[in-house]
Amino acid sequence: MAVKKYTGKKPRAAGWHEVGAVEIDGRWLVFIRPDGDWASVKVVADGRALAKANYWLGWNGSRFGRHADLVSLAQQRPAVLEGLERVLRDFGPIEGRDLL
Repeated sequence: MAVKKYTGKKPRAAGWHEVGAVEIDGRWLVFIRPDGDWASVKVVADGRALAKANYWLGWNGSRFGRHADLVSLAQQRPAVLEGLERVLRDFGPIEGRDLL
């Protein structure tokens, strides 16, 4: 039986910025879109991945918002979640940042 793989899809809408990558369990690209005190975060497999290739999260500069994809990422790929948090912390504060 073939194992199903999914393709990562980079955000196409305006306002998204690639801020880094996590090189664990493949390569995962990290995109953010600021929205007030919070930022939307999209984590995308750079290619194909088992189970899930796109995760949507919220980040306020110090913690993730409680979303179903946060639970999925923590259960399926905890090392990627840890790497993602490092990327976001290294990126620094989102509020007041000019990303254009």
